[in-house]
Amino acid sequence: MRRAILLTLAVLACLLSGCALNPPRIVSISPSREVTDVPTNQAISISFDRPMNHDSVEKRFALSPALKDCAGSKNCRFAWTGNTMVFVHPHVNFELSTAYTVAMHAGYADASGQQNTLDHSWHFTTEGRPMLTSVDPGDNAGSVAPDRNIILSFNRAMRADTMRAAVQLSPDTPFLLRTRPGGDGAQFEIIPLSVLQSNQAYTVSIDRPMDVHDNALDGQVQTHFRTGNLSLLRKIGYLVGQREQPAFAVGLVDPHADSFLSRATPKILYQLPGQGQTQDAILAFDWAPDGRRLALVRAPRGAGSGAIQIVDMSTGAIASPGIGGSQVYWSADGTIVYLKDGSLRRFRPATLTDVALTDPADGLVTGPVALSPDGRSVAYSTADRVGQNHLWIMNLDLRSRYRPAGLDDPADHPAWSPNGTKLAFRRMTASGPELWVYDLSASGASAYRRGGALDITAAAWLSDNSTLFAATGDGLSAALYRVNIFSAGEVGGVVKVTGSKEAPNGSTPNTPAYDRRVSFTGQVGDLPQIYVMNGDGSRPQQLTEWEADYPYTATSPNWNPAG
Repeated sequence: MRRAILLTLAVLACLLSGCALNPPRIVSISPSREVTDVPTNQAISISFDRPMNHDSVEKRFALSPALKDCAGSKNCRFAWTGNTMVFVHPHVNFELSTAYTVAMHAGYADASGQQNTLDHSWHFTTEGRPMLTSVDPGDNAGSVAPDRNIILSFNRAMRADTMRAAVQLSPDTPFLLRTRPGGDGAQFEIIPLSVLQSNQAYTVSIDRPMDVHDNALDGQVQTHFRTGNLSLLRKIGYLVGQREQPAFAVGLVDPHADSFLSRATPKILYQLPGQGQTQDAILAFDWAPDGRRLALVRAPRGAGSGAIQIVDMSTGAIASPGIGGSQVYWSADGTIVYLKDGSLRRFRPATLTDVALTDPADGLVTGPVALSPDGRSVAYSTADRVGQNHLWIMNLDLRSRYRPAGLDDPADHPAWSPNGTKLAFRRMTASGPELWVYDLSASGASAYRRGGALDITAAAWLSDNSTLFAATGDGLSAALYRVNIFSAGEVGGVVKVTGSKEAPNGSTPNTPAYDRRVSFTGQVGDLPQIYVMNGDGSRPQQLTEWEADYPYTATSPNWNPAG
């Protein structure tokens, strides 16, 4: 009995003094005890085992050292989610690399008034400053490819909006800035809009960008590299324009995807200087056989012909040989064949001699023109008095021409096979336009093969000399077909390879001698862009695309001949 009386007195004393038989308990905390590298903008949360008296908890919360900018600021406040109190401090960060103590002083109570009479405290340490951990190419790297991109890696995610203003490439070079798709925001790629100058020293400056926790890099960081010679091997040139505007530049794109973005990163290889971009246009271009120079037609806007210029890609030097026309082709023998006022002409850069190949009295030449792979012959068509085109083959050195034996129908759009033994063309038969192939190594009826009822606008051969890609139509209705000339009349001999989501349409096919792939122009809405696919028609990929910070169209793909 005496023990019962004593126990009752003890309970009454505890109640009178404010202690609790079942005090509220802390069940979880964030940041955890002794954790390091805590983000400077992270909230502090404390979870309890029951509903709490909010005011009693908030008054007994303490943080040391205190956030000085919290005083009188609405940015620092408490928020509750169920049994969890959260101390939030947006725009008022913890100090970097600092040890903090969080305390809950005795006397915080639950909703029924039961108090916890013990002090609780724990510690954490905040993160250090963001740092640039690596640059590729590395500092003081040499012989860097002028068409490559630059990768910046940081120790944590960075704010993209502050990165764009903080990064500079000098000599002053416009560029795009991209983050790795699916990455954590800690890596960025600098993509120069144009190919960098060869053998030039460059500096990348990064001036105090902010990380995603609003911490700045510690001062400006610089890295340096020097470019080497530009290699154009196995890359595709194309004409660059703006929406509903003519071409002002020649672009360059590697058909192999950039490893950082997993897609191609096209660049401008050559562009008209200054006011020339608003006054003139590039009508056509072609590669020199060595793949290091360009011949292009520069004309006043709205004109159908203009001056032909030769651009050296290694030095940037521009030569104007005093010739002009509407189309230009650089032959394998080093001479330039061009179309001027319905006449074909031939220019020799080595001797600066220029001669006419055709006489307008024999019919006006209509494009396209096809040079044989060895540079000895040219195939073209001329229009007769009633406007019908007739196909001709000319020996360039002898300047003698002939029609393919037995071909009386109108014909045009010639395309040589890589070995120079076959010529594809459009034939206007009594039943309509068709694709045909003329075999120069055969005779009689066996010299011709019908490729199908295709009204082709262009054709390009694969290196196997038996498969060609033929384009029909234009714009959104343009289509691309793969044709095996030896089985064109059989199932699978003629296959449409566009019309899918990946390649909705296709025109202006172009193939290299060293690769079993084909590039072509695809229309995306009202914007033409460059595509590539395998020689069997599989894996179509878009290589260029219109973007807000790269708003260009792309047409007339032309593989560099150097393989």
